[in-house]
Amino acid sequence: MKKMITLLGDCYHPHDPLANYFQGIAKHFPQELEMTDLTIEQLTKALHEQPDLFLLSKENRLAPETNDAFWLNETYDQLITKYVAGGGSLIAYHSGLSSYPIHSAFSEMLRGRFLHHPKPTEVTYREQNGKSYKIWDEHYFTEVAIEETEVLMHSYSHYGESIAAWRHLYGKGKVFCMTPAHFPEGLQHEGNQKVLFDGISWCLEST
Repeated sequence: MKKMITLLGDCYHPHDPLANYFQGIAKHFPQELEMTDLTIEQLTKALHEQPDLFLLSKENRLAPETNDAFWLNETYDQLITKYVAGGGSLIAYHSGLSSYPIHSAFSEMLRGRFLHHPKPTEVTYREQNGKSYKIWDEHYFTEVAIEETEVLMHSYSHYGESIAAWRHLYGKGKVFCMTPAHFPEGLQHEGNQKVLFDGISWCLEST
């Protein structure tokens, strides 16, 4: 059995729907994948137990309206990067890319970050193999160090083009980042789930 821990939900992304969604993903995975959802306070102990995968879908801001409270302090910053460098795997999903300090070890490990998104619109996501799907979504615009990662998917809308998924090794571990999706219909879309399944599979493969 593989073990996945999750840290989910923020002001703009309610926790419970995300927890239910990722529980469903874990149950339908080809190999047995046990998911344990955590609070911030439980993260230290859980990472020290070296789970196979840590999935983060939570932005850094705890109070976006005041923009003065953040959960990723120096302790968590070092803890997470040490976990991955030591052989763990991290998935930063949607808001898991949002509002983290540019010069933190965490952001440097991701090699990409969320910049902004305009009003929801139809977004086309196209993988490097040419497969594509369209969903109504927040079109996340990102900044990615393309020389230091493998770009897996681009996004297109009338607002422009961006990078929507990428992956790379970090120390002995792995990092997979994916921007879609925000709305339930997008989360449930077969194309979107396939990209997530592939990302999880890659993270769980032995290197």
